[in-house]
Amino acid sequence: MTFEEDLRQQELAAEKIKENKERQQNIQYALIAFGIITFIIIFLLLSRSFITNTKMIGFLGVIALLIVFEFLNLLLHPFLERITNHSPVLMLLALVCIAALLVPLHHRLEKWATAKLVEKNKQIRLAGAKKTIEQLENNKAI
Repeated sequence: MTFEEDLRQQELAAEKIKENKERQQNIQYALIAFGIITFIIIFLLLSRSFITNTKMIGFLGVIALLIVFEFLNLLLHPFLERITNHSPVLMLLALVCIAALLVPLHHRLEKWATAKLVEKNKQIRLAGAKKTIEQLENNKAI
């Protein structure tokens, strides 16, 4: 009787440890997703207020692609392991397929975002130049 009770207590303790690990992992996933969203928001806010060049936008776009791919890899890894039965060849094939879908999507999104941000930066520069010219004209008139 006590042996069965000890065994049940051990199973409960193991289950509790497993639940804690799973909860910590879910919290980490949520923090990573929050970090990605924050990165995008900060980038968009800074690109509206500061003049950024096209190379910086491209570099941050590549970084964003890597972060998104690795985040998807983290999320899909357990699912892919179950499907592929831990076969490295099938895992590699599945990850290559995911990358094959992400890269063209990323390039389209990057071209669109770069065009929008560069246009916005041109407008900021133009507005700054107009303001400077207006100030110079006002100083000459006085």
